[in-house]
Amino acid sequence: MKKLLLIPTTLLFFGCNNYNNIDKKIDSTTKDMKLLNDYHTTKNNLHKLGNNYIFLNLATDGSLAFYKIDKDYNPILSKELKLVITPHKVKVINNKVYVLAYSQTKNLPIFLTLDKDGNILNKFYVGNKFNTPRDFLVNNNNIIITLNSYSASNGTDIIIYKNKKEYKIATKYSEESTAILAFNNGYLLVGNVNQDTQNVFVAFLDKNFNIKWNRDIDFGLEESIKDIKIENNIIILKIISQNYTGMEEYYTIKIDKNGKILNQNKEFEIKNYPLKFQG
Repeated sequence: MKKLLLIPTTLLFFGCNNYNNIDKKIDSTTKDMKLLNDYHTTKNNLHKLGNNYIFLNLATDGSLAFYKIDKDYNPILSKELKLVITPHKVKVINNKVYVLAYSQTKNLPIFLTLDKDGNILNKFYVGNKFNTPRDFLVNNNNIIITLNSYSASNGTDIIIYKNKKEYKIATKYSEESTAILAFNNGYLLVGNVNQDTQNVFVAFLDKNFNIKWNRDIDFGLEESIKDIKIENNIIILKIISQNYTGMEEYYTIKIDKNGKILNQNKEFEIKNYPLKFQG
């Protein structure tokens, strides 16, 4: 009598799941290669617009172009913007595309509003020559833009523009902005301040961009922001702290809406020493 080989159904399902995961990874890798080969870009540059994706990339004439592709990365349209600019931040809001960039011809930050087909609805330059564009938000039809402005006498200061009106965030130290977010009927400004080392700073600004509270976060090394989230009026910062040997420490800090640090956790540490420092 032949013996029947019984395979537990859990193993069958486990095997199917493995095959499904492998298929998904192959499909994802294939699509990633299609992006790279066909459009010379990566999925980090894609922005969801309805059921499609848009991204900005160089056109054949060296200017910037607007591209729209479907969910399988097949082309839908491309449009040359006829502007020699370097995009710094792109956001899609209510079927409009907002772009904060740097003009190579004017040496000025520039802000664009495009429709869903890449037509320029609005365009204006902001700041002064050689200012560095950093972040923006569109809040109740107000456009708030942050720039970094460098001077030999004062280092780097943060300039905020609301509908082209200027507000300066400056101290005796050198500050650089990373992000601005709508928060608690005002704004949350996050960036770096350079004192003896580079520290992370967090500031809450009222509607007139007056600082209501601020925090300087320093672990004794060179700190920079990895991620910012706001959940239930709690600010969650992911911070990288790095020393001159390349060692990195990762922290998560939670701050309430009044600036009180609720907790800080050291997530993990990576010792990535350059060869000259390795034993």
